[in-house]
Amino acid sequence: MNDNYKKIFSGFLLVMLDINIGSFDILPDVIGYLFILSGLRGLYSITEEQSFGVARFFAVWMMLSAVFEVATVTLRLIHMSAFPSYAMMIFGVLGELILVVCIYQGMTAHMTMMNETALSYRFDSENKRFALIQGLSVIVMSFSLNMPKEGSSAYMIILIVVSFVMHIRFLINLNSAKNLFELEPSEIM
Repeated sequence: MNDNYKKIFSGFLLVMLDINIGSFDILPDVIGYLFILSGLRGLYSITEEQSFGVARFFAVWMMLSAVFEVATVTLRLIHMSAFPSYAMMIFGVLGELILVVCIYQGMTAHMTMMNETALSYRFDSENKRFALIQGLSVIVMSFSLNMPKEGSSAYMIILIVVSFVMHIRFLINLNSAKNLFELEPSEIM
């Protein structure tokens, strides 16, 4: 059980880190999503929590989205106009939103099973906050093509900063779950 939350944490950390040389991403997101998928498989097999099962589907969705991004941006194998490219970005952001919400739901249920009420309550409220803020961001982002050119860059910068903060909070919560299982079994109870 120790390694499952650690794998998810490491996977999201790899996804968030974008180290590029030119247009080549040294740490492709596909690797991060493989870690996430591996951790979710382990948690689902241990807890049988349905949210972790649904999250596995969205981890695969995000992995395929990352492969598509490598093909279009890095390798330039597929050339798309602005609108389909933008639509793919929206579907990617929406997929990640659902992935994180499902992981939060699974973490909340898992902590409830373990009688960790403080963590369960914290994960539940963070899940609601993440879903609300990131959901509003997706809605605003989907209308950004229709915004005037002068103001749209400011909106996008704000959305990126808010999204970054919400993802950092998610990593902090994953770290809390990861640290819980790094304790000795006698310290958990």
